[in-house]
Amino acid sequence: MLTTLHRKGLGTAAAVLLLCGCAPSEQLRQDGGAAPPASSSGAIPSAAPPSEAAESADRFPYEPTVLAEGLDLPWEIALAPDGRIFFTERPGALRVIEDGRLREEPLLEVEGPDGGEGGLLGLALDPAFADNGYAYAYHSYEEQGRILNRVLRLRIEGGKAAIDQVLLDSIPGAVNHNGGRLRFGPDGMLYATTGDASEPELAQDPDSLAGKILRLQPDGSVPADNPFPGSPVYSLGHRNPQGLAWHPESGELYSSEHGQSAHDEINRIRPGANYGWPDVEGDESGEAADGQPLQVPAAHSGDETWAPSGMAFLTDGPWQGRLLVSALRGERLLQASLAADGSVSSIEPFFEGEWGRLRSIVEAPDGTLYVLTSNRSRGNPADNDDRIVALVPQPSPSP
Repeated sequence: MLTTLHRKGLGTAAAVLLLCGCAPSEQLRQDGGAAPPASSSGAIPSAAPPSEAAESADRFPYEPTVLAEGLDLPWEIALAPDGRIFFTERPGALRVIEDGRLREEPLLEVEGPDGGEGGLLGLALDPAFADNGYAYAYHSYEEQGRILNRVLRLRIEGGKAAIDQVLLDSIPGAVNHNGGRLRFGPDGMLYATTGDASEPELAQDPDSLAGKILRLQPDGSVPADNPFPGSPVYSLGHRNPQGLAWHPESGELYSSEHGQSAHDEINRIRPGANYGWPDVEGDESGEAADGQPLQVPAAHSGDETWAPSGMAFLTDGPWQGRLLVSALRGERLLQASLAADGSVSSIEPFFEGEWGRLRSIVEAPDGTLYVLTSNRSRGNPADNDDRIVALVPQPSPSP
């Protein structure tokens, strides 16, 4: 079932509205206990709980609307300049919403591993998509009994998509820990996150593509200014990073990462830096085998589990400049406030348990946010799972 988005300029069909369900802020722990202060643990506390009067559009100035439902594990969403909304479904389908309606037939279907976390994952449109029709996808595949990952360039034309070129393949994979996010940076380069393929030591191996953030030219070649000459590796020492976002003013890259047991991370990514997995986690510090210092995260979840995935800096609307992170096991949307120096000063949860596991979030040019749920593989999916939820910015209340 598809529901057209009910707002000026996007159709007039009746919309399925959800209650906001914005629970009061709390210290970010699942066990209900008090979280340790940031000064002692490095875990970033939530903003102070608001008064009842603040439980309003002032606190969450977006109205949720279900855009599409009954989907098969949507993983990533990409918005075209002409208004089309493309998204991947992990079992292997690339799909599109056109003129407010979901096309029944996929644009492309590719085979992937049975079960696990792999499949058709990340998706990014070429900066010149309106002219060349190129899209990029992160895809898990099997070869000689092994699970591997690859970055594909697709060509979308005439209501169909086809594989145009394999840009990078043989990225180590496994049932779990495949990474999978793709994003174009403000420098025009294509970035990809890769997991450690359930072999933690690979994250510290500079010659392995596992447990890394990669940086490529749009044609798949290695940029001349990459930190390791001739290598697509941009940063290393990652366990299972699944989010990428650039600060709209500073241009600094941030990434989200799954910890081993809690201690999920938000990292500030610097070229050539080592983020420590599997040698350190949380606030632990140290040196890599080559003497390079291991990076401490900008924020982590302490003893709680977020399982953070997609992330987006907001460039418009009432929350301009803030960072939103979708959480899987944490079943919430995290709003991170940043200090002037780029550090994370506080994190506030929204929609806790309201929609279940949240996989990805993107911002449209008009300020609307799109959130993907990921409930059909784990937990207790609702009858209408999985869904794409649109968060429409609301006007500020009159004084």
